[in-house]
Amino acid sequence: MMDHVKFSATSATLLQEFDMAIGRYEAFCSTTADLIKRLLSSKKIEVHSISSRCKDRASFEKKVTKKSHYKSLPDITDLAGIRIITHYSDDVDVIARLIEKEFEIDRRNSIDKRTALDPDRFGYLSLHYVAALKNTRSKLQEYSEYENLKVEIQIRSILQHTWAEIEHDIGYKNEIEVPGPIKRKFSRLAGLLELADQEFISIRKEIDKYSKTLDKQMKTSIKNIGLDALSYEKFVTRASASSQIDEKICKLGNYKIGSFKDESRMVSRLTKFDITTIEQLSSLLKEHENDILRLVKALRFLPDDEPVQDPRKPTIVAPGISCFYLVHVLAAMKDPEEIENYVHENGWLEGQGGTDFVALLVNFF
Repeated sequence: MMDHVKFSATSATLLQEFDMAIGRYEAFCSTTADLIKRLLSSKKIEVHSISSRCKDRASFEKKVTKKSHYKSLPDITDLAGIRIITHYSDDVDVIARLIEKEFEIDRRNSIDKRTALDPDRFGYLSLHYVAALKNTRSKLQEYSEYENLKVEIQIRSILQHTWAEIEHDIGYKNEIEVPGPIKRKFSRLAGLLELADQEFISIRKEIDKYSKTLDKQMKTSIKNIGLDALSYEKFVTRASASSQIDEKICKLGNYKIGSFKDESRMVSRLTKFDITTIEQLSSLLKEHENDILRLVKALRFLPDDEPVQDPRKPTIVAPGISCFYLVHVLAAMKDPEEIENYVHENGWLEGQGGTDFVALLVNFF
């Protein structure tokens, strides 16, 4: 009876402390999440998402009434939590090194759940740190009110996160609860997800290797290079037939070349005209340079259905604008029905401008 009274009194005290401190923890959680975002950005580390949360009162009350060993609020290390979800499983270790460098790690309460279980482990788990701001950072004015506060930082890949979410939804929290046949399915699925994580890493490495090979190859020759999203980007962003015509287009119109954007649609349009290699694309650009520039001039006189921009400011266009006009020129060489289909398929037929555009292409040659 005395133990129950003592425990209830401790729980009540903890709840009072929680009510007084929760505002500070919420600010600490948000500030730390922003700090981690800036740290990752400074190292050019891209992640899928970063989320933060503070334990609510109901969850806190349930925790302290269930476990009686908590004596004060600092004993509870998961009041503030941050979850970092990476695209690849090897990024977990990259981010872990950054967290260890920038934060004071509570080793006793931190755990790498990826290595905590046997090789045939049940589940697909993640890395959990309990951390505080380093003394040098907490001395700064903007962080001083968060000195000695702890935050749980969870790092997992997107596939690890998928596993955890589905596992939580199904409702089994440990291996003992799961019937044998279902346990075997869980184990097979965990292995498949681990293999998938490794394969995604392998694919990323192959793409990086291909990118470096393209850089080296394009310095000497563009022969035997297939047209794809990456080779297209390399071609239009370096000195080439494309960049030379881009410059002339900018001089004709009020354009300025900006940064490269995802141009997978552009590659798709080019392949519809049977352009499958970089050499072929370069050759067609040179062959139709005069037609491209003539089309640029002609289009300036068509009505524009888009909102009028400040004429004093140049329109920012992506590298490879010459290829955009090239497909128009190639379309203009088709019969009228095919030209109309081309304009319609690309969503340019609406409005008076679309009708005039079709007429321009039909009569271009």
